[in-house]
Amino acid sequence: MTNQQYEHSTDDVVKETGEYTCEAGITKILFEGDKFPSCPESEVATYWRHSEGHHHNSGEKVPESGKYKDKDGDLKELEAGALFPNCPKSGNPTTWKHDGN
Repeated sequence: MTNQQYEHSTDDVVKETGEYTCEAGITKILFEGDKFPSCPESEVATYWRHSEGHHHNSGEKVPESGKYKDKDGDLKELEAGALFPNCPKSGNPTTWKHDGN
């Protein structure tokens, strides 16, 4: 049942406040420190991912370790607490999203 697109499972602790979408396609705002809930539709354990519009800017602190992709498609493994870098190609500020692949 594990799918890399879904990074968090029911009962994992939310490390970053934001919008998350479950396997059934339902989006909810979840808050740092809460636990990921069961599926709102079926009430069974599920997996969650960051919503499509969720992104981070260069210079912001990385909230959780993982793979991130910039707007040009460059992938980078980043550690929690580090700062999001500028674009590896241009050196200019960019936006980063959790890699869903």
